[in-house]
Amino acid sequence: MDEWMKLTKKFFSKPVLLTILMVLVASFGLPLLSNFIGISKVHRIIYLFLLVNPLLSISISWLVRRFNLNVLWLFFFPIVFAISIWWRFAKYNYWLAGIYLILSLIVYLLVPATKPIQED
Repeated sequence: MDEWMKLTKKFFSKPVLLTILMVLVASFGLPLLSNFIGISKVHRIIYLFLLVNPLLSISISWLVRRFNLNVLWLFFFPIVFAISIWWRFAKYNYWLAGIYLILSLIVYLLVPATKPIQED
């Protein structure tokens, strides 16, 4: 059990891995789960696309700024989201990817820069 906790702590201390995991879950996992359990399209758009995903784009912006990652990571979520929309959902949801990108850039510019964090 102690080994598992060390592995989990090491994984979640890596902001890039955490960002990739959050993006994949939000772009593919949650929409498929909501479709599987029978959540209507209207509720999926309201709760997932208009509440959860903007919070994810805000948190990614914060991670990028806090850990001094490359600014290109801000484009990762909107691109993966656009791919998931093309793959599975209605094409009119593409505009959400642009909104997520704009929201990410705004938060990135508003969060003050910090000194780089030293990893163990």
